[in-house]
Amino acid sequence: MRNRLLLILIIINIFLAGCWDQHQLVNKTLVNGISFDLTEEGKIHATVRALNIKSKGGGQFEIEDELVSAERPTLAGLGIDINSMTAGQVDFSQAHIILIGDELAQNGILQLLDPFYRGKDSNIVAKIAITKGKAEDIISSEKEKSPIAFFILQTIEEAEESTLLPEETIFTVWTNILTTGKDFILPYLEKGESDKIAIAGVALFNGDKFSGKTLSKEQSSLLLLLLDQLKKTNNMELMLIQASEEDRSIAFSTRKMKRNMEIKVDKTSGDITCNIDISIQIEVNTYPQNLTKDLNIKKLNKEISVELTNQAKEVIAILLQANCDAFGIGMRLANTHPDIWKKMNWDEDYKNVQIEPKVNVSIIKTGAVY
Repeated sequence: MRNRLLLILIIINIFLAGCWDQHQLVNKTLVNGISFDLTEEGKIHATVRALNIKSKGGGQFEIEDELVSAERPTLAGLGIDINSMTAGQVDFSQAHIILIGDELAQNGILQLLDPFYRGKDSNIVAKIAITKGKAEDIISSEKEKSPIAFFILQTIEEAEESTLLPEETIFTVWTNILTTGKDFILPYLEKGESDKIAIAGVALFNGDKFSGKTLSKEQSSLLLLLLDQLKKTNNMELMLIQASEEDRSIAFSTRKMKRNMEIKVDKTSGDITCNIDISIQIEVNTYPQNLTKDLNIKKLNKEISVELTNQAKEVIAILLQANCDAFGIGMRLANTHPDIWKKMNWDEDYKNVQIEPKVNVSIIKTGAVY
C-alpha cells in the first residue's frame, strides 16, 4: 500500500513538474490515460482514467482513482461531458497515454490527436497505442494497479529501449501525418493471458489511417533494424532449418549495426527499386550444438544472414500490402526526383516499388554457447 501511494505521488509530481505556480493542485482531476473507441452507432466513445485530488485541509490530500466515459457523434463536447461527471475540474493536458481502438483507428486518428497537439499546455510527448478490440477494455483493466496508464507507459518505454517498439509521441506522429511520402507504425496492444495487458506488435499506418495490418513483436524488432532504429538492446531468437540436420534454435543480441538505403529510378520504365542493406554485429546468447564439434562461426553467420533476410522480405511484403511507406521512400523521391514525383500517385504507385532487403551478420561474441 505504501509503495502504491508513493507511485501515485511520483506520477502527480510528473504531471505538475514546472506547473506548480501556474495551476492549482487541489480539486483537480488529472487525466493520466484516455481511450477512444467507435460505437456500433458510429459515435466516438471516450473513457478517461484519472486521479481526483481533493484537499482535506492542513496540507493533506485525498486521492481517488476515477474511470469516466462519455460518447458523442464527434470529438467536440466529449471533454465537457466528462467534466460534468467529475467532482473537480478535469485536466486533459498532461495525459501521458492515448489508446485508440483498432476499428476507430481505421477511420483516421488525426482528429483525435488535434486537441492534444494544439492545446496550450498539452503533453506532446505523450504516447499513442492502437488496441486489438476496444481500447476501453484496456484502460479500465486492473484497477488494483491504479493508475494503470502509468504501467502501460512503462511497458511501452521498456519495449522502445529493447527495440521492440518505435519511439513515437503525439508530436512525431503529427509530424509524420503531415509529411508527404512517409508513414509510421504504432504500438499494438492486446489483453493477453489472464487479461494481462501485452504488446502484440505494431500497427501499420497509411497516412493517418490504421491499415488493419500488423506485425508481430519479432517482425517489429526486425523492421526497426531495417529502419536503422537500434536502441540499447535488440534480442532475437531464430529457428535455423537445415535439410541435412535437425532444426536448431539460436538466441542472440544485436550490439552494433550499419545501414545503407539506396533508391534507384529507371527513367525509361519508371520502375523504382529500393535496396536496404544492414550489417549487424551480434552476441550469441544460447545455441545448443553437438559438443564434439567446433563452432563454425563463418557457417553460422551465413545461416543467420539468410534467415533474417528471408524474414525481412516477409516484413516488407506486409508493409506493401498495408500501403505503409515506413521507410519514407516517397519522401526521398520527392526530394531527389521532384519531376518524377509530381507525376506519381503514391497511394497506387508505392505498392509497385521493389524493396530488396539484405541482412549481413557478424558474430562478435559467442556468450553462453553450449
